[in-house]
Amino acid sequence: MSGLWRAGLIAIAFGVGSYYATGESGLFGRINLVAGTLALAAAAIVAAQRMTRGLGTPVARGLLLRRGLQLAGLVLLAVALERGATRLGFVADWTLDQRYVLSPASQSVLAALPDDLTATLYFDPEDPRVRGSRLLLRAFAADGKMTVHERVLDEAADEADALGVASSNTVVVESGGRAEVVGRPAEGTIWEALERLRRRERRAVVYFSRGAGEGDLLRGDALGYSGLAAALQTQGYRLRDLVLAATQEIPADAAALLVLAPERPLRSDSVERIREYLGRGGGLVAFLDPGRDGGLLDLLEDYGFESPDAAVVDPASGPVEGDAPGVNPLAFAYTDHPITKPLDANRMTFFLRTRPVRAAAKPRPEDRLESIVFSSNRAWLSRDLAAIDRGLAPRDRGGQPDSRFPLVATGLYPRGEDAEARIVVFGDSGLASNAYLRALYNLDLVMNSVGWVAEREDARLTRRPNALTNIQSPITPQETLTMFYGVGLLLPELFLIAGVLAWARRQRG
Repeated sequence: MSGLWRAGLIAIAFGVGSYYATGESGLFGRINLVAGTLALAAAAIVAAQRMTRGLGTPVARGLLLRRGLQLAGLVLLAVALERGATRLGFVADWTLDQRYVLSPASQSVLAALPDDLTATLYFDPEDPRVRGSRLLLRAFAADGKMTVHERVLDEAADEADALGVASSNTVVVESGGRAEVVGRPAEGTIWEALERLRRRERRAVVYFSRGAGEGDLLRGDALGYSGLAAALQTQGYRLRDLVLAATQEIPADAAALLVLAPERPLRSDSVERIREYLGRGGGLVAFLDPGRDGGLLDLLEDYGFESPDAAVVDPASGPVEGDAPGVNPLAFAYTDHPITKPLDANRMTFFLRTRPVRAAAKPRPEDRLESIVFSSNRAWLSRDLAAIDRGLAPRDRGGQPDSRFPLVATGLYPRGEDAEARIVVFGDSGLASNAYLRALYNLDLVMNSVGWVAEREDARLTRRPNALTNIQSPITPQETLTMFYGVGLLLPELFLIAGVLAWARRQRG
C-alpha cells in the first residue's frame, strides 16, 4: 500500500499545483483532488487493518510509535517553515503569469500617489478568493507606500454600505479624500483604480473619426466600443469625436487619431486630412476588417503597408462563437517592440476574423516599419469571405502552402526636426470591441498601441486582468488555455505515479 498513498499524494500535489498555476479549480484539478483523497483513504484503511492485526506485539507498537513521531515531526517542520516564511515576508510566485509580481506601470502609479494611500479588503471569512487578494495587496504594499487593512463584512456592514461595497472580496483604495471600489481585485483593476485616484493633469487628447459607420464608443453592448473608451479615459486620455468630412484640419492637440473600421469608405478629402496630419508628425491607429478597408488602403500603401482583402485562416486556432475552425486566430508570436513587450507565448491575443497586415516597403530610408504580431506558421489566406460570414469553412485553399502571416504592423516616420509620424494598423477591429477587448491580452495590445502612437509609452501596462466574456462559445480562448495548462500536467503526473508504483512493487519483491 506504500505505492497507493504515494500516488495519492502525487495526485493531490498536481491538483493543488494546477489550481495555483491557473487560479481556477478546473476539471483536471478537481479530479486529482478527489482521486488523491480516495487513494489516501484506501491506503489508510488497509494500513489500519494491518495494524490492528499486529498491534499485540512489542515490535509493532514500537514501529507504530516511531512512524507516528516521524509524521508529527514532519508536520511540525512544515508548520515552522510556513510560519518562518510568513514572518520573513518570503513569497514564491509560481503562478503561470506571475500575477503577484507588480508590473512597472503599477510601481509607477504607486510612486506618484501621496503617502496617505490605503487599501481595505472587505471579505467573508469563508470566501476562498480572499487568499489571492491578500497576496496581491501584499505585493502592492511591499514598498511601504500603501497601507492595507481588512474588514469582515458582517462586522463592518455600515462602513461597507457607505462605500458602495456590494460583495465579499472587494477592495477599496483611498487617497486624498477620494475612494475607488474594486469589485474584482486583480493587478489591472487595482491599477485602474489607482490611476483614477491620481487624475493626471497632463492628459493627451485622442480623436475618434465619425461619420462613415465607424465603431461606436457610446454603444455598450458586445458590438460596441464603450469598454475601449473607458479604458482610455482611465489611463488619462481625453476623448473627442471628429467628423472628418466636416473638418478642414485635424486639430493640433491630437495625440492620436483612431479610425475604427468604417463601414463606408472615407471621402477622399477626409483621407487627405489624415495625410496632412501625419505629415505634421501625427499618430494614427487604424483598424481594418476583411471586406472593409475604410478607404484607407491607398494612404496606408503610401506609408509602406500591404493588406490584401482576405481572411487569415489558422488551423492552430479552434472554433469560437459558431465560426468555422481557424478563422479567429490566437496569436502568440511577437517581435520585440515597445507595443508587444509584455506579450509572449503564454500571453496570447485573440483576433476575430482578421486580414493580414504587412510592413512592406519603407517610403524613405530613415523610416522604420515592422510587423509585430503573427499567426502560427500553419496559416493560409482565404478570399471566400461570404462563406466565413455565414460561419462556413472556407474551401478556397487551392494548395496554398502553410505560412506565418502578420496581423498587426507599425511604422515610424521622421519628418523634419520636430515631426515624427507613427502608425499602427490592425487587420481586425473585433479585438477592440466590448466582446473581446478583455479576452486574453487584447487590452494590453490595443492600449499599448495607442500609448506608442501618442508617445505616451510611460503609460504602458505590462499585465492586465483578463475579464472573460460570456458570449464566446463553445469555450473562450482563456478557458482553452486553462484546460491546456491543467491537462498539460497529466503526462508528467502519470509518469511519476507509474514510477512510484514500480518502485513500491520492487520494494515488496
